[in-house]
Amino acid sequence: MEMKPKTSTSTSDPNLVKSKNKKDKGKASKKGLSIEGYQIEGISIAGHETCVIIPTLNLAFDIGKCPQRAVSQQFIFISHGHMDHIGGLPMHVATRGLYGMVPPTIVVPYAVKESVEKIFEAHRAMDQSELKHTLIALDVGEEFVLRKDLKVRAFRTYHVIPSQGYIVYSIKHKLKQEYIGLSGEEIKRLKASNVEITNTINTPEIGFTGDTMSDFILDNDNIDVLRTRILIMEVYNVT
Repeated sequence: MEMKPKTSTSTSDPNLVKSKNKKDKGKASKKGLSIEGYQIEGISIAGHETCVIIPTLNLAFDIGKCPQRAVSQQFIFISHGHMDHIGGLPMHVATRGLYGMVPPTIVVPYAVKESVEKIFEAHRAMDQSELKHTLIALDVGEEFVLRKDLKVRAFRTYHVIPSQGYIVYSIKHKLKQEYIGLSGEEIKRLKASNVEITNTINTPEIGFTGDTMSDFILDNDNIDVLRTRILIMEVYNVT
């Protein structure tokens, strides 16, 4: 099977992010790239820091050392427990608290949830502060509802420690074929009778792998990763 995913390479240079759409190769700006209608910012330097920010979705994938721009993002999705991906988590929470911002929601793999809780316990003891946040463990295949029109699903990646990537899906409701052409009043009556009049369409928009070997591409459960409009990859040992 020929697969042509939209890709971006692991790099600190945002100009290397690529798109499948030949008409939209990405427009660079001082704050990152605009690709497929999404603004993408961040940094990725192997072994030092990874944090990819999607400002319009109010989220960041991994937190690196907590770059200043990431502080504004309410939702943080952590791919794995290596320090260059998770090290800035306490600073992110503390800085949002300092600025009086809404406590962040942090999504992590099940395998690291207990360890992350212990990290925050230690920092609370040292800092004498609450470090308010919501910590959610997500397993491969499980979903987190970001907004009524967006959800995030975890997918399997292949790293030296437990890891996972994330797909952002847009959610749209399309009127079923048999109800097209009905009047507004007829549609209203059907809804009142609890008739399901729409089909739910989930479209994979953005994928983020975190560190992984290329094996994730061959995983049959990861087909939606290759269907994303934007795929942000950090891949090593590619053969």
